[in-house]
Amino acid sequence: MKSTFAITLTLLSLVPLTFADETSDKLFRDLENQIAHAVIAKDTAQLNKLYADDYISVGGAGQIWSKAELIDALTRGKRAISAAQIEKITVRQYADTAIVVGFLTMSGKDADKDIGGRYAFTRIYRRDSGEWRAVSFQSTPVK
Repeated sequence: MKSTFAITLTLLSLVPLTFADETSDKLFRDLENQIAHAVIAKDTAQLNKLYADDYISVGGAGQIWSKAELIDALTRGKRAISAAQIEKITVRQYADTAIVVGFLTMSGKDADKDIGGRYAFTRIYRRDSGEWRAVSFQSTPVK
């Protein structure tokens, strides 16, 4: 009887963890899609909300962009993304920090250079005052 009770308690304690993982995956998948849509639409208000003030991005060719530089490049047309699809994300959450790893297939240009293709990426989020904001992004072209 005691072992049945202990097994039942153990199984019940695992249920909230499963739901928390599914919730985290959905939350960060939604955030990734919001970022992709904001970049395509050049929605600076949304990007300012989604990116932390100290956001930094490392592009597939090794260029480093601050939040201000990236938003400026998008709004001035130096960088234009016309389509973006997020795939196969994995989320690791550690208290108020989360690491999202996945694939991004996109179409776009950086100045006159075609930057379309498939990329593996890592984005790091930090929770501030209950809100998740991206703090770092790095992408690598998939050949």
